[in-house]
Amino acid sequence: MKKQLLTGAIALSALTAGAQVNDTVYVGAGYANQVWYSLESDDQGSAPKANWDLAFDVSGFGSTIYVNHSAGDTLWAYPSADATGWSTVDISGLSSWTPRWNADTSWTMGAMGRYADPSDATDLDWGKYNMTTHIISGDSIYVIKVAGVGYKKLMIESLSGGSYSFKYANIDGTDAQTATLAKSAYTGKNFGYYSLSANAALDREPASASWDLLFGSYTRNLPSEYGVTGVLANNDVRVAKCVEVADVATFTAYSTATFNTAINVIGYDWKTFNGTAYDIEDSTVFFVEPANGDIWKVVFTGFGGSSTGAMMFSKEKLYTAPPAGTTGVMAATPSVALYPNPASGSNVNLVYSFPAAVPAASVTITDMTGKVILREGIQGGEGLQQHIINTSSLMPGMYLVQVTGGNYTSMPQLIKQ
Repeated sequence: MKKQLLTGAIALSALTAGAQVNDTVYVGAGYANQVWYSLESDDQGSAPKANWDLAFDVSGFGSTIYVNHSAGDTLWAYPSADATGWSTVDISGLSSWTPRWNADTSWTMGAMGRYADPSDATDLDWGKYNMTTHIISGDSIYVIKVAGVGYKKLMIESLSGGSYSFKYANIDGTDAQTATLAKSAYTGKNFGYYSLSANAALDREPASASWDLLFGSYTRNLPSEYGVTGVLANNDVRVAKCVEVADVATFTAYSTATFNTAINVIGYDWKTFNGTAYDIEDSTVFFVEPANGDIWKVVFTGFGGSSTGAMMFSKEKLYTAPPAGTTGVMAATPSVALYPNPASGSNVNLVYSFPAAVPAASVTITDMTGKVILREGIQGGEGLQQHIINTSSLMPGMYLVQVTGGNYTSMPQLIKQ
């Protein structure tokens, strides 16, 4: 069931507990900007989508690097040589190379980082992790086509002491540049940015704790890559999508919905172009759980297209989580057990119990470098629960298993033999 886009202004009313608020986020003509948005506090900042080329993960253990496909940049791994072949890079066979793309499901899988060898726990795609020194040393050369500039060769040389070191130049070696980007310059944020055309680092996004949703353009794996405009969720934000809802106005059944940690659950396809205007999926409801455990109901009501980049929606807070640290409520953590541990087979039993029922819960497995290996939803009901984790793809080593629901978190260790 669909409805035609309605034109005209949408009034913004004051936010009160349980009140439905209509809001509009504008990303600008031609979808020129990105807008970071808080469901509680509205817009938290915007920036031109095309003023950067590389985005470096600045989280504690993060090492992935995003490429700005929305600006027209394209990345290839140079297939003819490893790091020792820097001086002899050429692009004569580029038409047969396979481009590298950011994933649209997680902020931990950029175009440099997504293509690691799953059989090698030390391989982080652009480089190798040394478990003794904790340094990632670059072992790959890339070719990047920078929109409006042309082709450049690029190498991430290392991630050491919290700083990325990298170099880039024209294919023939002219205009050679070296640069560093320190994670400490972006404390509390997801990414530090760099422009290869301006030879400059950029601080362009608000603190991660201040926003829930990112409005703008991104590349969708369809499975072939295609530019779209829509909404992505922040880290630690979970979203449930409910379709074919009979009465959107009264539907509030978030407790029975399946929450997902993929960042593209809202995505772009709540709208479709019919040849003359945009239709909106008017029987779809999204429930959004920010990192603080609140639950919001979000329903999209309109899309302005490339002339304004307006995305229109209603929002309503359905549940307010108790403040973190509330005595007797939030002080407890989930009871969690993993067996067998150490694990040697293909499955591990996760047995857990939350102190109280939570509207959404998940389990995330990361290796000791912080790389996310697995993330999936689990039941958040009260009482003893069981979930089977498929560990067949895990290489031998130690992992952290984070069980999260609402403001409850527990992080036991798992050893895979």
